[in-house]
Amino acid sequence: MDNSAFWFQTQLPDDVMQIVFKELNELGDTVFSDSNVCPDLEGEIDSSIRKSKNCWIPTSHWIGEIIWHYVMIANRENFLYNISHIQNKLIQYTHYDKGDYYDWHTDEGEIRMFGIESVRKLSFTIQLSNSDDYTGGDLEFSDSDNGKISFKSPRDCGCMVIFDSRTLHRVSPVESGFRRSLVGWVEGSR
Repeated sequence: MDNSAFWFQTQLPDDVMQIVFKELNELGDTVFSDSNVCPDLEGEIDSSIRKSKNCWIPTSHWIGEIIWHYVMIANRENFLYNISHIQNKLIQYTHYDKGDYYDWHTDEGEIRMFGIESVRKLSFTIQLSNSDDYTGGDLEFSDSDNGKISFKSPRDCGCMVIFDSRTLHRVSPVESGFRRSLVGWVEGSR
């Protein structure tokens, strides 16, 4: 593996991004719920680790094809993992308001369904907000367990960051404004 994180300036035209925003805004606020750190914990919410709201979009939505295109390029050019699908065929649409955050964590994990084991290998984030829509709220990465920031992700609207799911990362607290993103996890066999 060359790099633990790899990103694309997707250069999606503004009108395409506006269509994405329009379709996501049509979902309405009622579909959002408090983000769970681990959905398997019977809905328990630990706001000391994560505070945000999210909802789910099926990968069959046209944005799923764009995401998969860039995941495949990043995997071919950098990671060379055996990958097969986006976890649960769902993409998480996340809202971070003032004071929201996601503390240092990794996305690694094993999933076992119907006797078949799958492993999270890659994680991705697409920046939906303009960088001047909010302060704070940076996607930050660390190469060590001490949480010392190694680098920050670009904040350009439409930028997609694809990284190894074992990489330590966080979303720093949003100081003002509103941060929106699409995130997901790519799996493959062990």
